[in-house]
Amino acid sequence: MNSPARKIQKSAVKNIVRFPSIKANDGKTILVESILESKYCLHLEFDAEVETYFPQPRKFEVSDNDGECNIYTPDFEVIYTSGVRKYVEVKPSENAQTEHYQFLFSRFSNFLQGTNTDFLIVSEIEIYQQPLLSNYEKLYQYKKRPLLKMKNLQQCAEDINDSMPLAQLVHRLGDRAHLREIYSWIALGYLRFDMRSEPLSMTTEVKFDVC
Repeated sequence: MNSPARKIQKSAVKNIVRFPSIKANDGKTILVESILESKYCLHLEFDAEVETYFPQPRKFEVSDNDGECNIYTPDFEVIYTSGVRKYVEVKPSENAQTEHYQFLFSRFSNFLQGTNTDFLIVSEIEIYQQPLLSNYEKLYQYKKRPLLKMKNLQQCAEDINDSMPLAQLVHRLGDRAHLREIYSWIALGYLRFDMRSEPLSMTTEVKFDVC
């Protein structure tokens, strides 16, 4: 378990949020410093290329033009299945564009050169993409606590090869799979639809993707 590099405390400008992670902190609840950060966690949880991540991973001493050091702690460290590592700052776009943060982020990015670690700034523009975020929010409970019987999933996938509206799939499966189980298949990627193109509903075209 990686402990946060600095203690996360509530303040007038911070809303501490408990996020029930799957990939971070051995699957236990983590603390993040804003609602925006908690929404970013959903993106990390659904990104198949993300292996794990840590909030407030470590403190860095970043020098300015006068040689004085500023202490900077990124919001997240993200480790990908490929082995790539990134430090991520989650910041509202208006704040990220200020001279102070532009200078700090530029210095930190330069600091990381040669370390094989990237730096990424993510704003509400990327995080609040719709309908993607709404789909993540709807499905995350089924990803966190799925109802999954692999034998039943395999049998249903073998019997139904075509894409079809979710309502039609529910009707065809009948008592073989309840809606919670079907939502679990979607949340885990065994039953697919384009989450970026439409909000999940009973008219959404879905298709099995089970190897």
